[in-house]
Amino acid sequence: MPEPNPILSFLADLTPWVAIGIAVLAIMAACKKGLGKSTISPNAPVTKPGKWAWIAVAVLWVVVMLNYFDRQLLAVLNKSMTEGPGCIEMTQAQFGMVTSAFLIVYAALSPVGGYLADRFSRSFIIMCSLVVWSVVTWMTGKSESYEELIFWRAMMGVSEAFYIPAALALITDYHRGGTRSLATGLHMSGIYAGQVLAGCGAMMAGDPCQMGWRLTFELFGFIGVAYGLIVLFFLRDPKSETTTPTDVAEKVAEAVTPGFTLGQMLKSIFTGRGMYLLLLMISFAGFANWFLLGWYPRLLQDMFSISEAEAGPQATFWINIAKYISVLACAVIADRWYLRNKNARAYVPGIAFCVAGPCVLLAMVFGAEIGLAAVLALVAMQGVAQGSMDATLMPVLRNTIDERFAATGYGLLNLTSVGAGALVSWLGGMLKDAGTPLSAVLSLAGILMMLCGIILFCLPKKAQ
Repeated sequence: MPEPNPILSFLADLTPWVAIGIAVLAIMAACKKGLGKSTISPNAPVTKPGKWAWIAVAVLWVVVMLNYFDRQLLAVLNKSMTEGPGCIEMTQAQFGMVTSAFLIVYAALSPVGGYLADRFSRSFIIMCSLVVWSVVTWMTGKSESYEELIFWRAMMGVSEAFYIPAALALITDYHRGGTRSLATGLHMSGIYAGQVLAGCGAMMAGDPCQMGWRLTFELFGFIGVAYGLIVLFFLRDPKSETTTPTDVAEKVAEAVTPGFTLGQMLKSIFTGRGMYLLLLMISFAGFANWFLLGWYPRLLQDMFSISEAEAGPQATFWINIAKYISVLACAVIADRWYLRNKNARAYVPGIAFCVAGPCVLLAMVFGAEIGLAAVLALVAMQGVAQGSMDATLMPVLRNTIDERFAATGYGLLNLTSVGAGALVSWLGGMLKDAGTPLSAVLSLAGILMMLCGIILFCLPKKAQ
């Protein structure tokens, strides 16, 4: 393999120093602005989102894109990391355990991240998460053993657990009316852009760029840290509502003062059946989504005997294009339908899952007979369903529980979804080592997706 580009290597090696500099600036800014979270009453007047509401969406779009690039890159470079030059020797079950280590830690700490985001400045938590996970991405490229690799991926779970609950809560703090699903969908579309770019990571590590998997991780760690400067200067928490009359404002302040205990928060979140149904639905959806994130490139290689460089882009491009289109289109549909039916934001993903489940099942049962193009098209329907859910899940959650606890509630959903992902990541590797086709696991996921759609239609109904 050719020697890595010295300029890229030099930039990558700057990562820890840039991270230290940004961390110092972030602490100085936090000391000046304070770490308290602005309190906005759910009953405050709904106003048109201003420029900072859309700036927040734009800034966070890049953050979440880098977040999911870092996650997906590991699966895309499976073969290079386990069999190629400079590889780390491990079985596929051990490789699955690397992913599971990230997911287990990420799942366990997601409610903690959500709780802190409901207590403190959401923009500061996002800033810290970005810098730490970018350094961890850089350290992944420096790993020399299986033990080091699994340690740094676990640390990735620590840092990333604090991002999504805080980011979605921040966006839906700004967007409280008819733009809530659209703003959420625009932000979540960055996930799919990151996963598509991660598919191109196979071409960066191998042909035609020949950077190697190590430098690929190191370089994108540097890019993430450097972007922290943009986040530091352009992301801010929304200000508390100040346009209400004085007597009303006093009642609002009393109602939203964050003097609640953890027990009171959990009791509120789990009042009624809505949260239980959402947790069941997200576990089924997570089983399918995380399996595809971790094993879809390898599944295509096994099913159609294609190379890693070809399977990586194929596995990430089409399904994420479907997610990208769906998360935007379904956001618009859900927001418009919501004006006539308050349950629309649950019905839109419900319909999508009921259609996607049979498509995935068909692709796995008859994949060898119908060919690569047909399998890619049918499995892309999972992307349509996932995109519709990503655009509407936080709005549905905020209609289901007390809005003050939205980040904590989303953290609990993340815990459940990612916990299912950790299980399926390990299960996929174990079954592959035992000679079981990966398509069998995804067939089960197709059935679970149909159940997701049914559950979404069973959520408590809102008055029209």
